[in-house]
Amino acid sequence: MKIRPVARRGAIAVALVTIASAALTACGSSDDTTADGLTKITVSYSEKVADYLPLWTAVDEGYFKQQGLDVKLVNLASDKGFPALISGQVDIAAIGGTQIVSGKAAGADVKILAAATPVLPFELYADVASASELKGKKVGYTSKSGSQYVGTIQAIKAAGLKPSDVDLVPLGDVSNVNSALLSGTIDAAASHPPATVKFEDAGLHDVVDLAKEATPYMNVSYSAMSPYIKGHADVLDKFFAALKQSTDLVLSDEAKSTKILGDYLGEDDQAALNDAWKFYTSEVIKKVPLAEPDQLKLSVESLEGSVQGVDNVDLNGLIDSTFVKKAFGVA
Repeated sequence: MKIRPVARRGAIAVALVTIASAALTACGSSDDTTADGLTKITVSYSEKVADYLPLWTAVDEGYFKQQGLDVKLVNLASDKGFPALISGQVDIAAIGGTQIVSGKAAGADVKILAAATPVLPFELYADVASASELKGKKVGYTSKSGSQYVGTIQAIKAAGLKPSDVDLVPLGDVSNVNSALLSGTIDAAASHPPATVKFEDAGLHDVVDLAKEATPYMNVSYSAMSPYIKGHADVLDKFFAALKQSTDLVLSDEAKSTKILGDYLGEDDQAALNDAWKFYTSEVIKKVPLAEPDQLKLSVESLEGSVQGVDNVDLNGLIDSTFVKKAFGVA
């Protein structure tokens, strides 16, 4: 998942001031209802990856409608999704935690409500049999503004190496990274299913599994602006009640889940979809998507030196778990 490139506090602050009036007028947009009496809300997600399977399932299985919501999903990259959230064009953003931390440091009145992905969902695949053999090898990554880069660095460290021990190669996007690894242009890369099935078919080795090690990281959060939260508690109750239904289905029904996943990813390789489902349901997607401050520490670390004030962000205060706890029955 891509994270908005880090920026100086001043630049973000200017953007926040510019759109402040728009945010106030757009805040109540989700009060519109359909002819059937459903409340309309707009929810963004930033990339077509399995992190969003519970969200997609809640739409496709009709759980949101059962709760009285007409949810419009929009696919917006993080550099567009966060501005859309603070301007009120979307009501809830399924977006990287790093983006929210960065925005909070710049003064955005935003809250994280849940952690769709509370761990780094990456496996480091390489043309060597063990992670210790990576020294001096070429390791591909997308860009320094993406969570894939964070995963790459953490995987290198988990292998007992320093980032300077390898040759880090920027390649722009995930498809370029995957293609470079398969072609042999690079020696290693961090990725996740279903792409990793092709790596295994090519004889590459899974040398570090960050998800299995449960490395805390908010790869995807469900976030909203504080004024929206205060004015739409009933809507958020319904949203997370539906998400509870879909999460239960995703964790228990492989056939339905892989069908939905294949439709959204445009993937028809059933073996790859099954592999993705097993990986995400056993290592990534949790029964309760509870946000925790520890999941944001790597975000703060990655932003230090680039975003002024990030060290002063109150991570506990940034999280509001009220709705998740209520919907998922957590005391």
